[in-house]
Amino acid sequence: MITALPKNIDDTLEIQVLIGLVKHFLEHATFFGINRKELLLQGGLTEEQLGDSNQCISLSYFEKMISYTYNVCNNSLVSLSFSKKMDSTAYGVLGHLVPLSSTLSTAIYTLKEYQALIGCIGDISIQIESEIIYWKWKCRSKDPIFIRCGTEYNFAWWISLVKLVRDEGHSVLKAVHFTHTLAAPELQKMYDEFFGCPVYFDQKEAALLLLPQSLNMTLKTANSGLYDSVKIFAQKLLEQQKVEQTFTEQVRAQIYLLLHQQRLSRENVAEQLAVNVRTLSRKLQQEESAYSKILDQVRFELAQNYLVNYQHSVVFISKALGFYTSHSFITWFRLQTNVTPTQYRRKLNN
Repeated sequence: MITALPKNIDDTLEIQVLIGLVKHFLEHATFFGINRKELLLQGGLTEEQLGDSNQCISLSYFEKMISYTYNVCNNSLVSLSFSKKMDSTAYGVLGHLVPLSSTLSTAIYTLKEYQALIGCIGDISIQIESEIIYWKWKCRSKDPIFIRCGTEYNFAWWISLVKLVRDEGHSVLKAVHFTHTLAAPELQKMYDEFFGCPVYFDQKEAALLLLPQSLNMTLKTANSGLYDSVKIFAQKLLEQQKVEQTFTEQVRAQIYLLLHQQRLSRENVAEQLAVNVRTLSRKLQQEESAYSKILDQVRFELAQNYLVNYQHSVVFISKALGFYTSHSFITWFRLQTNVTPTQYRRKLNN
């Protein structure tokens, strides 16, 4: 039986990839023995196009960079080697949200639901059989080198999630299937050791093969409270992807992202958008907006959501919104609504 995970991708749309992932790759250009400028040139990109880490660009740029790197390195294991440089922040909010899932099943469905945040370069499905679960991924690229590298790197990330399962000493991963061919017979042992299970090539589908009970197993990093909170950020960012990105909307998206990462500052927002603080203010002014105004709007939207839909404490909410103390949050909220957060919540409940 194949479980069709909910689809949220239009097949007619151009395949895209998160700029944050591209920048993560570029930041480690020296790992491949390549100059960053050279890699940008080969991909046909400029630094200006990579200003907003939270937005997506055409996958074709990334495909060119990956193909060039693969050929220069002349190393079939380059994707697995690079996976050791994996950083969850490169996946934006999604990289933080998925590990907080209660079970592996929830993690998989969360990954599918919000994968548009990293570009939707593949389709996920689950095939359930009596003694095995096939967690499948079909890369949307037509470039054979990107399919090889992208699938291996993606599975390295998935394996990191599988390792979070509380398996009580029993391995839940039984095998790995790739559609591409093993580059050389002597590499088989390295693949088996990397994934910790038998790895098979030239298969009809790319998949991780898991024990059936693994889907309901809890994750070591599960945190329902934080999961709900981060999910709010993910939903907001997903909504913003559907509208035309003015500079104001780009700033708004960065505020959501950096608030979640607890790195919010005017300077960090400007850095993420590849401008200085003065330019940030000038461009917002041209759109009849201002940083402080956007920040208040974002905070108020999130505060309302927390107070209406969740039972988080005022201390928790104030920290999540970037206030130094709960008192400063209460004072700010009272200015917005003429009531305290507790009074606001009580009024709505009544």
